[in-house]
Amino acid sequence: MATRQRNKTFLDRPGLVESLTWTSIGEPAPQGSKNLFRGYLVESNKRLPAWRETLINDIMKAAEGRTFTNGIIIQLVFRFPRIKAHYNSKGTLKPKAPVYKTTKPDLDKLCRAVLDSVTLAGVIRDDALCHTIEAQKLYCNEGDHPGVTGTIIDLGL
Repeated sequence: MATRQRNKTFLDRPGLVESLTWTSIGEPAPQGSKNLFRGYLVESNKRLPAWRETLINDIMKAAEGRTFTNGIIIQLVFRFPRIKAHYNSKGTLKPKAPVYKTTKPDLDKLCRAVLDSVTLAGVIRDDALCHTIEAQKLYCNEGDHPGVTGTIIDLGL
């Protein structure tokens, strides 16, 4: 009987070449559509420029001049503030309060804002280098701050 072999994935590679992890604090803003205003394209989300500036500064600080020129994997964990409905009248978290955020903003638009910021920070030359994205949206736990923690993994491809 013939055995079926699975395709090799990035997890099968013998070792990571390099990685970079950073955390940015603040409520994540999605990068959505652009509007035409007096002949210029402007972001439709008013919070995006400040969020992008925070991301760029934090990524540049963590990178310390390093750049990635090969294929990369990016892992992102977005954290959002909890809403009042997650708490009971005593102010404690309800047992059935969700862990994962399944409402807006869209995860793909949050990822787009981060990838563009990584590029603008000069850490990668083009976000097309990213061949795998692992991302999730969570609600903050006690003591957490809203924001994103990201890791870029260079596989030396």
